[in-house]
Amino acid sequence: MKKLNRKFIKGTNWALAGVMSLLGISSCDKETFGSGGMAAYGTPHAEFVVSGKVTDTEGNALSGVRVVVPSVEHRQKATQSFIPDKPVFIYEVRDTLYTKSNGSFEYSYAGFPTNDSINVKMKFEDARFETDSTKVSFFDSDLKGGSGWNRGSAKKEVTIKLKRKESE
Repeated sequence: MKKLNRKFIKGTNWALAGVMSLLGISSCDKETFGSGGMAAYGTPHAEFVVSGKVTDTEGNALSGVRVVVPSVEHRQKATQSFIPDKPVFIYEVRDTLYTKSNGSFEYSYAGFPTNDSINVKMKFEDARFETDSTKVSFFDSDLKGGSGWNRGSAKKEVTIKLKRKESE
C-alpha cells in the first residue's frame, strides 16, 4: 500500500510540474526588473525614477545629504463599486541613498503599476539642516515606452531646498 501511495504522489508531482511548465509558471526572470526583482510570467511592471538636486536656501549644492525612501504607496482610481479611502497597498522599501558632490540624486523603483497612481515618499536629512520631505506622484499616463507586460518607465525631477538649523 505504501509503495502504491508513493507512486501515486510521484506521478501526481510529475503531472503538475509538466502542466505548470506548459503554462509558463516556472519562467521567472531576474532581468525583467532593473533592480533585480523577480516577476512571474505575465506580471505587469514599470520603472519609476525620481531624480533631483538638494540645495540650501541660497542655492548651494549639498553633498552627502541622506535621502530616505520609507515607502511607496499604490493607489487605485475610484469606480462606482470601489471608492478607495486609503492606498491599495503600501510597499515599505526602506531605501537610503546620499546626494553626490553636486547635490544630485537618483532613485529608481521597479514595481507593479496600479491603474491610478504611485506615490514615492522621500525624506531629506542632514545634521546641519532641518529635515524636509516630499511625495512624488506618478500616474498611469506618465508611463512611456512600454509594450506588453512592460508598461514602460516614468521619470520626475524635484528640487529640494533645505533650511539651515538655527544656532542654539
